[in-house]
Amino acid sequence: MRCMAFFWTVFLVMGLYGCGDDEAPTPTAEMAEEPYFAGGQYILADSHANVVRTMRIVGETAPGVALGFDLDERVSEAGDVETCRHADLSDPEGRAGIDNQLAVMWPLIEPLVGEPVHGLLQQAINQGRVLIMMELAGVDDLQNDDDVTLNVYRATASPEVGNLGYISPDQTFYYNYQMASSVVENAAIIDGELVAGPVEIDVPLKILDLDYIATVYRGVVRLKIREDGTFDGLIGGAFDVQEWIDTLLMTNAAYEAEIVAPVFTTNADLEPVDGTCSLISLAFEFDGTTAFVVRDTEQETAATK
Repeated sequence: MRCMAFFWTVFLVMGLYGCGDDEAPTPTAEMAEEPYFAGGQYILADSHANVVRTMRIVGETAPGVALGFDLDERVSEAGDVETCRHADLSDPEGRAGIDNQLAVMWPLIEPLVGEPVHGLLQQAINQGRVLIMMELAGVDDLQNDDDVTLNVYRATASPEVGNLGYISPDQTFYYNYQMASSVVENAAIIDGELVAGPVEIDVPLKILDLDYIATVYRGVVRLKIREDGTFDGLIGGAFDVQEWIDTLLMTNAAYEAEIVAPVFTTNADLEPVDGTCSLISLAFEFDGTTAFVVRDTEQETAATK
């Protein structure tokens, strides 16, 4: 059990390394109208951003019921070879075909590692090491707009944390040009909700002495926009099991990786090859708060070269 707890801690705690030290003026309404200011820095016009300030793994709310997405566009019963014999779930609103195999495993794992994993992740967010931005660009109406762009990317800052233990609203963050970003165009907001995907989201990880960029495949994001402009929602997708195992085998966690590898291969539920699935589906709930994001024209130019 100690090996399992150790593995899940390194598996699920995400790390973003280094915070921006450059100072820039705090954004104002005037800057939003004229977004450029000193040094070629600017705020994207007609945009609305949130920083993710909490993130938690989704488990089952009842047997066979969990939040998530239909990632493979099929409803699978137990024994379906396309999901390596794993049955799909339903979500709390009754939608069938939900792919979230980690939610099935989570009730057994959470008592062992749930609090440490979530506690370490929250600490990383508050310290500015995991700053995920959800940004709507080209937005005219936050309740109904048939053509917006969703940008998902990393930012840098040393955020202020409020009395409740979460990042305070309306702070300034800086676009991180060192990390990959994701863009979904032609998305729509309907009654304050946006669902966008599929996208691939790169997740930075710290596994002992190894810095690793893991990819969330078949990614889908659901945003629910509150009246005050803050977001809550869901991120779903899948990790490549063999990528994870191969990476851990190159670290000081090789022994633990060998022990838990069968757990992952047995529970993988997407993209079967010769009867073995290569991906395991999962979902995270998140909550955001309003933020300003400063971009830099010089860094943009350098990043495209």
